[in-house]
Order: sequence, then structure tokens, then C-alpha cells
Amino acid sequence: MRDLFFKNLRLKALALAFAVALWFFVAGQSNTEVGFLVSLGFKGIPKDLVMTSAPPGEVEVRMRGPKLFINNLSPTQIIAELDLSGAKEGLNTYRLTPADIVRPMGIDVSMIRPDSVDIRLERLVNVTLPVRVRFSGRPAKGYRLVSFTVSPQAVTAGVLKRQQKEIEAIYTKTVDLEGVRGSFTATVPIDATERRLRSLSAEKVSVRLVIEKER
Repeated sequence: MRDLFFKNLRLKALALAFAVALWFFVAGQSNTEVGFLVSLGFKGIPKDLVMTSAPPGEVEVRMRGPKLFINNLSPTQIIAELDLSGAKEGLNTYRLTPADIVRPMGIDVSMIRPDSVDIRLERLVNVTLPVRVRFSGRPAKGYRLVSFTVSPQAVTAGVLKRQQKEIEAIYTKTVDLEGVRGSFTATVPIDATERRLRSLSAEKVSVRLVIEKER
């Protein structure tokens, strides 16, 4: 143990002296302050809840510390992130504190603006809905759409609980029939934006269209 302690003693002494000198150099500097606009992020959102009302995407964070540290500080080193793991359904008010700001050692947070934010979370429920196909245009002259089939015929999606009774079906993007002269099969995306559908069990469906000459 004694040999281990005295091994490379000169190097250890130099390292200690350097650390002490650096500490005195930093401590002897006057503190200065700088402000950044920092993106506000969120983590830990309960999986059965979704954010429907959020604060502005950025917060102003003023940082204070030794001039040497502040001059080398970059906005990419600052992260503002709220932990929503304890959030409840409805309106949640969070106060932003220095503990929510990730920054380099030796830098203090002197101000956060705004210092509190309101976040509304709503509950998601899964519903299985029939698929409806949207069409545009007309087949070529002398042809008509006789029938069509969709596979799968129903899709499960996550919807806001308050919208559950309002949504009766899921619709596809538009299938263009303009000038078509024969039957065909198309892979068509689900239009998830209309009702802000989430967690679709299928993002696309297969549509088989039978188009024949008019008699």
C-alpha cells in the first residue's frame, strides 16, 4: 500500500498543483452573466396521456459564473427539460427551477423566464373504426366503378377520450379515378391528420377497385 501511494509521486504532485492553480484562477475571476433562449423539452409523459396544450417552445435562461466558463458557454450545452411522469389528466402547472436546467459544472442559473408553464394532458383511448375510402375524378368515358374492397376493413387507433363518440370511421387519402380504364389495386395511406389519430394498427390499406365498361 505504501509503495502504491509513493508510485508516480511527482506526477501526482504536479496534477494536484495544477488543479489548485486552476481553482484559484477560476475563483479569482469576477462572475459574469449571459442569457440564452433554450428549447423546452419534456420527458416521462404517461403513455395513456397526450399533450394537447403546451407552453411556448423556448424559455429564456440566464446563466452566471466565472468569466472563463461563461465565454466558452454554448447554447447547445444548455438543456431545459421538464419531467412529466407525475402529470395527471387535465391542466398541470409546473414551476421551472434550476434543477430543470442541465448545464456545465461551475455555472449557476440566475433566472428562468417564464418561471412557470401550463400543460394540458388528455387521455387516449383505443377504438376500432371502419375504413372509408375517399375517391376523386371519374373513370374514362364508357367505364364505371362497379365495386371496391378494402383490406383491412377496420383499423384500431388512439383518439382523445372526449372525441371518442364523435369519430365514426377512419378515412383514407384520396384515390384518383380520373381517366381509369380498368380494375386495379392501390395501397392507400390512412388520413391520420384529420382527427389527429395516433398509434394506428395499420398506416395503409389495400383497396381493390373493379372498373368495367358500361353496358
